[in-house]
Amino acid sequence: MGLNLAFGLIDSATKYPDHPAIICDNQSYTYAELDSWSAKIADVLRTQGMRCGDHVMLLAPNVPEFTAVYFAVLRAGGVVVPINTLLLSNEIAELLEHSDSRFFFAWHTFAEKSLLAFEKVESCQGLFFIGAKRLELSKSILAHYSVAPLQKPNKFVLDEILPRIPTTSDFEQTSSNETAVILYTSGTTGRSKGVELSHFNIFSNALYSKEKAFFIDHDSTTIAVLPLFHTFGQTAIQNASILAGATMVMVPQFEPKRTLGEIEKHRVTYIAAVPTMYNLIIQTLRRRSFDISSLKVAVSGGASLPLSIYNEFEKLFGFKIIEAYGLSETSPISCMTPANVKVNKAGSIGLEFYGTQAKIIRPDGSTANINEIGELVLRGHNLMKGYYKDPSATEAAFNNGWFQTGDMAKMDSDRYFYIVDRLKDVIIRAGMNIYPREIEEILHHHPAVREAAVIGIPDETLSENVVACVVLIENAEVTAMELQKYCREHLAVYKCPKMILFMESLPKNSTGKIMKRSLREMHTEK
Repeated sequence: MGLNLAFGLIDSATKYPDHPAIICDNQSYTYAELDSWSAKIADVLRTQGMRCGDHVMLLAPNVPEFTAVYFAVLRAGGVVVPINTLLLSNEIAELLEHSDSRFFFAWHTFAEKSLLAFEKVESCQGLFFIGAKRLELSKSILAHYSVAPLQKPNKFVLDEILPRIPTTSDFEQTSSNETAVILYTSGTTGRSKGVELSHFNIFSNALYSKEKAFFIDHDSTTIAVLPLFHTFGQTAIQNASILAGATMVMVPQFEPKRTLGEIEKHRVTYIAAVPTMYNLIIQTLRRRSFDISSLKVAVSGGASLPLSIYNEFEKLFGFKIIEAYGLSETSPISCMTPANVKVNKAGSIGLEFYGTQAKIIRPDGSTANINEIGELVLRGHNLMKGYYKDPSATEAAFNNGWFQTGDMAKMDSDRYFYIVDRLKDVIIRAGMNIYPREIEEILHHHPAVREAAVIGIPDETLSENVVACVVLIENAEVTAMELQKYCREHLAVYKCPKMILFMESLPKNSTGKIMKRSLREMHTEK
């Protein structure tokens, strides 16, 4: 069956040529302009010898160029490899080599580290700088020359090539099961793995998101605050918006005041974000007023949503946040409560996503009972093809066709699912299982606490002990003993933190997810 995800942009450009597709700062592109731009970039790649199936790395923030290049690569029959903008040159080089990327598009502010990475990888044949003219890049290039001469000749400034490329509408016909995107995981348990997602994986997840979950249509205005290199941002914002012919407002770097200002200015109707972002948005709204009446749908994912944020959001916005669940390996959405369903249970990740099956299993593989905690496993149209060049990891991720998420969860009698914790984050204290999220929920309800993350640390007697890392609300005062007492009033004694560590901030990845492995390493070093 033929399917190319790029057809979504071509189709919307045909239906809505003059409708705004992307707004970013003072830039605005219609669907016809975005489609033409993407087609020209695809032709640039073809002239440089790109073949169907070639891999192309993309390093860019939330800017129109990201979307134009993303669909250009797909249009030319290639595979997009979007990577985290926070990576350093040596990390970029590792991914360039591992992904077998033949071409590399880099946002101009990342010129130096992109050059360093590109020079290290012989198999990568072309580097394209995007978002700037050559004169704007000269300082970065000259600075690099002063360190070491550049050896590889295939470096281009895309904005200088495009005016010479005629507009074309051709696109390569790919099959639905061919790889469209390779997403590298955050590597919380070691080296990053490249998740291979097919055209059908991504297309179906975005299509069902817009039509059966978020109800994004041509009249919708979405806002992209999640990084588009991340699976959640790509599917739930960019691809769903493009398929719907909606307008997408891009925010290159999340800042709560700016985000609220964009919602007000452009009458945004839909937002998808992580709990940390919602927390900051709520804190900003406490201090300053914005007209947010246009917003109708808000989706949270990437991490568990504290009930305190869920409840306060409803008070401020007048509707409930939808908590969605997924992973890079599942394209990503696997569970959620559709926006038009009246029952939205606090703390639940909702129902199985359309076309997806979910169940809870015990360690022996048998199916758990209602409300029994076990591992969440999934199967359906959204499951990845596998990990790129890693068949052993791919095989280990599946059990009889079910993808093992590594998340501890339970299911109620209405088939609503609840994430209890990550399997690897469960703390075993004197033989008792302790789920950090339960303790974090209690701490989040304390009026002095802004953020909390609970980890387990080795203990010779008890196997592990409980440590809570806490960030306080500005100007709030509370002692460790007071927080421990507060926990004892709401939790069994064995669950209560032995130690409270006050921190100015918690380490987070690019999507705002708290990095508990870093917290454990920081404590171990002490």
